[in-house]
Amino acid sequence: MPLQGHTGDVNSVAFSPSGNFLASGSDDGTVRLWNLKNKMPPSDPFKGHTDWVRSVAFHPNGTRIITGSKDKTIRIWDVEHQTTVVGPLYGHTERIRSVAVSPDGSQLISCSMDKTLQLWDTRSGAAIGKPFKGDIGTPFSISFSPSGIHVASGSDDKAVRLWDVRTGGQVVGPFVHHRNHVVSVAFSPSGRHIASGSKDNTVMIWDVSDLTGGQTSDSKDMIDYNVARLGDDGLDLIGQHMVGLDTISDIKGPLEDYSVEPIDQHMSIQDMFRLLSRHGCVDLSLQMEPDQNGAVLVSGGGFGDIWRGQLSDGTRVAIKTWREALITKGDYKTLKQAVREIHVWSKMKHVNVHQLMGVVIFKGQSIGMVSEWMDNGNVHEYCIEVAFGLAYIHSLDMVHGDVKGLNVLITSNGVAKLTDFGTSTMCESSIVFSATTTSQGLSMRWAAPELLMEQSVKTRESDVYALGMTILGMFPNRPMEYFKDDNRGNQTWALLISCWNRKPYQRPSARQVAVSLASISSLGM
Repeated sequence: MPLQGHTGDVNSVAFSPSGNFLASGSDDGTVRLWNLKNKMPPSDPFKGHTDWVRSVAFHPNGTRIITGSKDKTIRIWDVEHQTTVVGPLYGHTERIRSVAVSPDGSQLISCSMDKTLQLWDTRSGAAIGKPFKGDIGTPFSISFSPSGIHVASGSDDKAVRLWDVRTGGQVVGPFVHHRNHVVSVAFSPSGRHIASGSKDNTVMIWDVSDLTGGQTSDSKDMIDYNVARLGDDGLDLIGQHMVGLDTISDIKGPLEDYSVEPIDQHMSIQDMFRLLSRHGCVDLSLQMEPDQNGAVLVSGGGFGDIWRGQLSDGTRVAIKTWREALITKGDYKTLKQAVREIHVWSKMKHVNVHQLMGVVIFKGQSIGMVSEWMDNGNVHEYCIEVAFGLAYIHSLDMVHGDVKGLNVLITSNGVAKLTDFGTSTMCESSIVFSATTTSQGLSMRWAAPELLMEQSVKTRESDVYALGMTILGMFPNRPMEYFKDDNRGNQTWALLISCWNRKPYQRPSARQVAVSLASISSLGM
């Protein structure tokens, strides 16, 4: 029989840890507690919120209920006395969408229509640190990891994000593959996976074990309705939308693996352009002048050029091109890798990675990769942001291949973005987009020692070596004025030295560098 008592829509339900009780929150502005064991009548409503109750969660000890409301407040209720014991908690400026409690019960986190997440102390009700924010859309759902160190969020910008509660920053991401709002997220009991549900009628499962300290994994596994059916009848577990299991083939796998027509050595620039467009790269042809007579050549290398142009609305853009002559001299592997690199760049979405806006046929003879033009030039700081950007690229099983100050750009609002990624694969195929490399695709000052060997291949470890050199900047020895003989300076210098270890396998990962830098920066000067 249905449990009846609310007079408005029920927005959220939660079981108590014992399983004996169920809490519910409703548009009628109340919380109700249902005794499932003894089948007792519902409790009197918990009253206090002045608008819809959007989210309810039990404290792990079972004696408290946490609620978030459209009235922009959070309350912590005593189950026995049905009264607010902590709160109302103020801080958000728009309605609360979701609340979650840490496994040890010491913290709770909330997300709001004000596009922020906020961590709170469950005992005092005090806000912990500053709100988690950024270009994150409106978060609809949040979930704590079993370790209590990480939080997952899902937003209306179709993205899933992974946060570190210790720093208030994103670990990597966002993970963008849904085609509509992400309205629900949940961690698996092991903490190795995040499930996300979306208005695009799909559920996806993301493997985050390599990011949360679990067993490492080579891919971000997901569920996608386009892949396979579960069950002979083609229905999912609840008999509605199809669900299948696969990896992110459109990011990790070769493009031709799932295209209608494979890439071959006979394809023209126009053929490859059309193939990229069919697989999600934005065609900017209608937003730019076809001949681009106003484009200015900014720099040129042995393999490609960088131009400054503009869209029809006057927006200035950078256009990176590679030449048809180089492609026609290449082989099948060259074509496949070159197109794959552009496709992968088009899928990357991270606050610290320079995003590809789209592609055009540039001056009728080459594929142009269009991205935002950055006036603020190069940078020798913003180390944490650069490290997180590199960690994100590595999380997609990509290698940047040319990390250095010239390939870090700063936006007008002061955010560092890593650009010219992915050259390692293209270097092997004799195609390089960066105008700051040698003809062999090496920037000697930033090159790891092993890259000087014949037949060497750029790796994550060589990226980390270059990351250390980028952080060091222009100084050949330890600059004491920047890395002082104190706790912070010594830790920073030790971290850089570890990046330059002669044995690649002993270097830290890009994520470890980012987390270490964030921890060191919290020490103050």
